[in-house]
Amino acid sequence: MQENLLKSPGTIESSPKTGPEIDYSPKTYTLLEQIVSGAKMIAVGGIIVAILWGLQKYLG
Repeated sequence: MQENLLKSPGTIESSPKTGPEIDYSPKTYTLLEQIVSGAKMIAVGGIIVAILWGLQKYLG
């Protein structure tokens, strides 16, 4: 058991793999994409308000 802990792994990479770099710059959205995401946020907010209203009306 102790021998397994003392052995080093067979292959050790000396340098990280080079691949395509990740672009972390913010994405620019078109007007249509902004409208769609805004409508989705409003819809989610409406669903949350409807759930809370329903809970208050029927349980309160």
